[in-house]
Amino acid sequence: MAAQVSGVTGLNNLSLTTNYHTAPVRADATASTGRTQSGMHAQAVTPQAGSPTLCSSVSTTLNGYGVKDTQRYYSPGALASVYGLSRSATAGAGVKVGVVEMENVSTAALANYQSCLGTSSSVSYVKIDGGPTAAASVANNVGIESALDIEDLIGLAPGASIIDYEGPDAATDQDMLDAYQAMVTADQVQVISTSWGACEAGLQAADPGQFAAENTIFAEAAAQGQSVVAAAGDTGSTDCYRGGGSLTSTVSVDDPAGQPYVTGVGGTWMNGSGSSLKQTAWNENEAWASGGGSGGGGVSKVWSNGGAAPFNYQTGFTGSGYSNQCGAASGQVCRQVPDVSALADPATGYLLALDSGHGINDWYIIGGTSGAAPTWAAMLAQADSTASCKADGPVGQVNPTLYAAARTTYSSSFYDVTSGSNDWQPSGYTGGNYPATSGYDLATGLGTPKYAGLLTELCGAKTGGSTSTFNPVTPTPILDTRSGTGGYSSPIGANGTDSVALTALPANANPTSVVLNVTAINPSAPGYIAVYGDGGTPGSATVDFTKGQIVPNTVVVPVTDGKVDFYNRFGTVNVDAVITGYYSTAPGGSTFTGVTPAHLLDTRSGIGQPSGGALGPNSTITVQTTGVAGSNVPGDGSVTAVALNVTAISGTANSYVGVYPGDSGPAAATSVSFAPGQIIANTEIVPVGPDGTVKFYNHAGSVNVTADITGYYSNAASGAAFNVVAPTHLLDTRNAAGAFKPLGSGGTIVLPVTRIAGIPANATAVVLNLTVVGPTGNSYIAAYPDPADRADSTGLDFAPGQTIANMVVMPVTDGKVDFYNHAGNVNLVVDVLGYYAPQANTN
Repeated sequence: MAAQVSGVTGLNNLSLTTNYHTAPVRADATASTGRTQSGMHAQAVTPQAGSPTLCSSVSTTLNGYGVKDTQRYYSPGALASVYGLSRSATAGAGVKVGVVEMENVSTAALANYQSCLGTSSSVSYVKIDGGPTAAASVANNVGIESALDIEDLIGLAPGASIIDYEGPDAATDQDMLDAYQAMVTADQVQVISTSWGACEAGLQAADPGQFAAENTIFAEAAAQGQSVVAAAGDTGSTDCYRGGGSLTSTVSVDDPAGQPYVTGVGGTWMNGSGSSLKQTAWNENEAWASGGGSGGGGVSKVWSNGGAAPFNYQTGFTGSGYSNQCGAASGQVCRQVPDVSALADPATGYLLALDSGHGINDWYIIGGTSGAAPTWAAMLAQADSTASCKADGPVGQVNPTLYAAARTTYSSSFYDVTSGSNDWQPSGYTGGNYPATSGYDLATGLGTPKYAGLLTELCGAKTGGSTSTFNPVTPTPILDTRSGTGGYSSPIGANGTDSVALTALPANANPTSVVLNVTAINPSAPGYIAVYGDGGTPGSATVDFTKGQIVPNTVVVPVTDGKVDFYNRFGTVNVDAVITGYYSTAPGGSTFTGVTPAHLLDTRSGIGQPSGGALGPNSTITVQTTGVAGSNVPGDGSVTAVALNVTAISGTANSYVGVYPGDSGPAAATSVSFAPGQIIANTEIVPVGPDGTVKFYNHAGSVNVTADITGYYSNAASGAAFNVVAPTHLLDTRNAAGAFKPLGSGGTIVLPVTRIAGIPANATAVVLNLTVVGPTGNSYIAAYPDPADRADSTGLDFAPGQTIANMVVMPVTDGKVDFYNHAGNVNLVVDVLGYYAPQANTN
C-alpha cells in the first residue's frame, strides 16, 4: 500500500489558504466629501452585439469625479485593447472556465455588472464539501474575491461559460484539494483559475503532503488538456507574510502558483494605453490592508525542473537574484515564479460591482494578483475558442508553450517589464532579491501578454501532422562489429561513433526514420550506446549495459541522409543492429492501431502453443497474432506487422531468439540476445505472414519465451501515422522535481504523455524507451494505457542492480500511461521517441 501513496494530507484540518486581492476602494474615492454614488447604479442595457462597454451611468459619473479609464482603473474594453484580446461580445464562445472560490458570490452584484456591460455570460455554481454559508458583503469581506474573478472573466471573455466551484468558508487544505479534484474529475472546463493559495514554506512545515496531492490532480488536468492558472501572491517575495505564514518575513513563493503544472501569474502596475502605455512590477509599499502589496515571485524550495518534460520548460531561464534553494542537480534549475504577469496594482486596478450589504450594489476599484490570474484565464479561454484551437485541441498545460515562445518570438509574444521589484518592505524583509529586468525575471516572469503574437504559439499544431507510415522489411543485419557487416570489424571504442549506411532498404524508400534492433555484446565497461540520425548528437541512451553483458533494445531513429550513427560512451563494445522496417511519407505504407497489451505467447504455461514447454536448441514455434480472441487484432488479412514485447527467460546457454514472419525460414538476424540465466525483454516490430503468423526461433540451449502484443500495422485508413520526435526525458524518478518517487513493490506511476515534449493532444500511441536503474530485486515494469486495468504483460524485466532499457509502443486513451513495479524498489527513466496520430490532421 505504501508504494501507492504519494502523500497524506487534510487530516489536520489546517487552514493556510488565503485569497490575493487588495482592499476594495470605492470608485468615487477621489470625489469631494459628501458626494455619493447615487448616479452610478447600472441602468438596464441591451446585450451588446459588438464590444461590451461600461454603461454611461457609471463611466460618465466616474469621469466627472476625475476617475478616468486607463489612468485610475481599466475597464474590460481598455484592458482587452492593451493585451490585444478580442473585444467581441462572443469572445470565448464555446469554452467553459472554472473558478475556485471559498466563499459566496453576490448574484445581485454580478447581475449589476452584466447589466452595465450589456453581457449575458452564463454563470453556474457547484458546491464543494457543503459550500459556503456567509453572505457576500463588502462589509464582511465576503464575495470580493469571487466577484473579482468572475466579473473579470465576464468582461474579457463574455462568450465563455463560467462554473464557480464554491468550497466552505475558512477552507481547509483538504477543501482546496476537493475543489481542484472536482474540477478535474468532472472535466467540463478547459481553463481553471484560482486566486487562493498558501505560502510554500508554510505548507512545507505544516502540511507537506499537500504538494504531491495537488501535483497528482494538476498532472491529470494537464493530460486532459485543461490549463491551470494561479495568483502568485500579493506580498512580493515574502509570500508567508499573508499566505498562511503568520505574517512572517520568510522568503517564499506561493502554492499552487509554484506547482510545475500550474501557470503562476504575478502582478504589474500599468497606466495608459497604446504608445503611452507604461508598465512596472507592482510594488505598493503600504500595508496590504490599506491597498498596498506587491506581486509574488521567487524560487521554489520544493520543485526543480528534474531534467525531464514537462518540468524542464524553465531550463535556461534564471531570474536575477536566483539561488538554488531547492537543491537542483547540476544543469537543472529550481522552479521559478511567476511565469507571467498582468495588471494587479489597485492604483490603476479593476472596476467591479460589489455588494455593499445594504441591498445596494456599489462600484469599487480593486487590485491584486487575484485579478491577474483570471485575466490570463480569459485570454486562454479566448484562445481555446478560436478555430485553430478547436481543430487542434485546447491549449492545455501552457507553461512549455510560453517558454518556447520566449525562446523564439519573445518580442511579439510578451511585453517585457523591466523596472521595479517585488521586495515588499512592510513585511520586514529588505533583501531586495528580485528586480524586474530584461527578459525573464522573478518579479514579473516573462512579462504581460501580447495575445496576437501568443495565439499562434498557443494554438499551433498540437495534433500531429505526420503522414509517415510503416513499411516492414525482412529483418536484415546492417551492422555487426564482430563480422564486418556495415563496414566495421572491431568494437566501438570509448566516445567512438560508427556511421552506417542503410543500404538494406529499397532504393525508393525515402525513409523518415527506421526501426532497428540494437544489441550490445560483451562491453569492457559499464556504459551505454546511443543511436541517432547521422550528423546529429547523442541524445538519450538506447542500450544501457554493465561489463560483460549481452543486452538488446529496439529504437526508432530519424534519418536525414540515408545513415544512422552508433555512439559508445565508455570502454569498448561490439554492436549488432538489425533493421525490421522504416517509416516513409511515400504512399502505400501501413498505419498503426494500438491495443491494450495482451499475452499471445508464454511457453511456461502453454499460451500460444498447444504443447507448451521451453524452446530447445535450433527449434521454432509458430504463433498466430491476428484474429486471436482477446487481442483486438483483426484477422481479415489487412495486418502487415505487429508490435510485440518479447521476453527471453532463463536460457541455459548464450543464445538469441529470432522473430520473423510466419512464412519465412529461420533468420540470421537476432531479436533478443541473452546469456545463461538472464531475463531479457525487447520490443519487436515484426512483419506477419499472409496467415497472420510469426515464428520464434531459439539458436542454442533452451529458453522460455513470452510475447505480448501492443498494436498492429495495417492498410486501414483509420489507423495512425507516425511522427518521430527528438528523444526527450518525460520522467526520471531519481530527480523528478518532487512529483514522483522511486517505484516501490506494487507501486504505480501515472505519467502524462500528451501535450508535452511535442506529443499532441490526439496522439493514439507513443513510442517510449524505458530504463530501470538500481533495482533491489528481481522484478518487472508493466506498462499499460491509463485507465485500463493492469495487464499480465510486462514491459521490462530486470534483476537486482541491473540497469537495462526496453522500447515499448504503448496505446494512449486519456493522455496518460501507467507504469507498475512488481517487487522491490527501482528508479524509472522514460524517454519519448515518437508518437502516432490520425492521418487526417496534416497542419
